[in-house]
Amino acid sequence: MDNGTKNEVISQFDIIAKLPDYWDHSQQYQNYLLKQISRSMNIGLDIGCGTGELTDKLALKCNRVIGIDISKEMIGEARKRIQTANVEFINIDIDSFLNNSKETYDVIISVATFHHLDMERTLTKLKKKLNKDGLILILDLYKNTSFFEYFLSVIASLLNPFVYLVKRGSFHTTKEEREAWKNHYQYDKYYTIHEIKEIAQRTLVFCPLQIA
Repeated sequence: MDNGTKNEVISQFDIIAKLPDYWDHSQQYQNYLLKQISRSMNIGLDIGCGTGELTDKLALKCNRVIGIDISKEMIGEARKRIQTANVEFINIDIDSFLNNSKETYDVIISVATFHHLDMERTLTKLKKKLNKDGLILILDLYKNTSFFEYFLSVIASLLNPFVYLVKRGSFHTTKEEREAWKNHYQYDKYYTIHEIKEIAQRTLVFCPLQIA
């Protein structure tokens, strides 16, 4: 946690940026997050936007969207792959961006990024940047601590090959993907569900919360 600005982490994302846009579980969850946006928004922010796939989808629901990522290669790929007129990509870390941005946002979204951040510090800053009736939508992994959580992980592991077969015609990811990700996993440190709930309740006071 809070290792997202380390050069080692950034260099790993620079390598991952070169991968093609294969289907993965994030795409499925992206659609779930976007369904939570029930009205047209003015300005949206995508934190840890990667190559811009979710940012582009968010642009269909907003007049303007900003996607930020600390990886220069990710932003470079995003600018090449996404040509949508109302989307802007910026290569910057979240703290620097929030400290200097004069904007406020109607929707703030993030997928698989917060386990690299100081969650409490970041959520505190995001709340100040959120417009009235705005949304903060976060999807991330968490650390298993209970029997039920471990049980769900085992079931998911058993089902994953069949999901990949349906979605991609193969039981597993490509060798290229495995090579790109294998060195990155050592930097993944997750919060527990209990920690996430406690931090959210402290920082997002008076904001409606739904933690699934």
